[in-house]
Parts: sequence; structure tokens; C-alpha cells
Amino acid sequence: MFPTVSYMPPTSTIRQNGYALRAFRKIRGLSVVDLAERAKVSAPALRNWELENKALPTVKAERLVAVLGIDLSAIDRDKAGSVGVEDAA
Repeated sequence: MFPTVSYMPPTSTIRQNGYALRAFRKIRGLSVVDLAERAKVSAPALRNWELENKALPTVKAERLVAVLGIDLSAIDRDKAGSVGVEDAA
């Protein structure tokens, strides 16, 4: 009688530092499309995360930082560590 609704747990997100994400991408010499392809995310989504228009899911943040070779804390405003953009060069 009623449609079945499957439960989807809430997606965990980080409070990203879009400026840092963009800076690390540029330091690595990657375009938005290059990084998106390597991290298996869409280019428009990556652009929105860099501009801080959308929340960044933790799972996708982990993919991005793995490709960039940085720690998650480098782009997470809530876990900002001692690694800065200037350390990535």
C-alpha cells in the first residue's frame, strides 16, 4: 500500500577550508578536472567544495587528501593542525 522507504544514514561531513583545498590542488599542479578524476568525484562538486558552497563528505575528503598527499587536518577547519599551505610546496 505504501512505498518502501529505505533508511540512509546521514552522511558525515567536514567543515572544509576551501581556500586550502584549492591551494593544495594548485601547488600539486592539478586542474579541477584532474583532481576530480583522480579522486573519483565530479568536477562541479569539487569546485563547490573549494568555494565552500556545499559541505564536503568525509569519505570524499579522504579521497581528495590521499591524491594530494596531505593530511585531512590540512583542509578540515575543525581539526586544523600545524600543516599549512606553505608546507606543501
